[in-house]
Amino acid sequence: MSTSTNRTLSVLISAIDQRLLSAVHHTSEAAAAMKLEKRNLAIGTLLVIEQDLELALQLYRATLALHRTMKDSAA
Repeated sequence: MSTSTNRTLSVLISAIDQRLLSAVHHTSEAAAAMKLEKRNLAIGTLLVIEQDLELALQLYRATLALHRTMKDSAA
């Protein structure tokens, strides 16, 4: 694989990491709200992670697609 492909994969993986870290942060906040028996706050906090998880999944799929495309063309 080329250096530019490796850089692109690295950027994609970093973006996945950031989205998942954001999701973990919000999940932790939701868990803390539940400990205080604030169910509505907990659920509202969880709603925020939907976009993070969807974007992480899209980035994951793009990462694998790029890797597989480059692997196939190198063979």
